[in-house]
Amino acid sequence: MKKTDLAVQLLLSEIKNKQILEAACGRAEFTSSASVYAQSVSCIDLDSSKLSCAKRDNIHFEVMDAARMRFPDETFDTVFLYNALSHVHSQWEMIHEECRRVLKPCGSIYIIATWKMDITLMKALFGGQAERYGEFYIWRERYG
Repeated sequence: MKKTDLAVQLLLSEIKNKQILEAACGRAEFTSSASVYAQSVSCIDLDSSKLSCAKRDNIHFEVMDAARMRFPDETFDTVFLYNALSHVHSQWEMIHEECRRVLKPCGSIYIIATWKMDITLMKALFGGQAERYGEFYIWRERYG
């Protein structure tokens, strides 16, 4: 089983039958795993050349800056960043505000890390709020 499949199983209640967003998706491996259960998955990144997500009807990819999303307010049930913090940390405050804006009431933002550099950044940014679950470090922020 892939790491992304394990992460999805760990957070299945935040994915199953929901509209989710993966920001800074890279190769969209998390998107591919989540799309099996989600109602729809939007994934955004600045670079479309790395995209290798499965071709499913419920996956929607757009080249988009996570700090300046074009989605309407309150679009998604859950927003995920998977092994992306090291790529976006310099813009985290702007991205965080955008993630909040596109999140529906009672939604959650998750940052999931398995890479050492992302884990180090999570600990620096969120301290004890980033928790370890097996091989994953996860930070969660819930609204509403």
